[in-house]
Amino acid sequence: MQHTQQQINLTDISQAGLQLAIQEIRGEMFDTPECDYTIAKLLSHCGQFDAAERHIDEMLLKWGASPDVVSLADQAYVDMARLNATNISLNHARTAHPISSSLFTSQASALA
Repeated sequence: MQHTQQQINLTDISQAGLQLAIQEIRGEMFDTPECDYTIAKLLSHCGQFDAAERHIDEMLLKWGASPDVVSLADQAYVDMARLNATNISLNHARTAHPISSSLFTSQASALA
């Protein structure tokens, strides 16, 4: 039970840290399309692809369809797809090659 509580706290801390980073970005870059692009990229790096996509959509609604904004949105989608593919590949590699504790235990017993 205590272990579960600790995980929840770590998740809360991670979310709080992400929100702090987003505030820092907004404070340094002000309210610009580049700021929104950077926030979407940060969300993607943190594996929050749905939030990143919503942020890109909001960026397009907020700033319109000027060539610069569309270019940033396109780049954000490319970045998000690349990061998502990397994330999926890593997760697939972990599940395809798990270390079985029972196999390790049986091999360790055989060596003893």
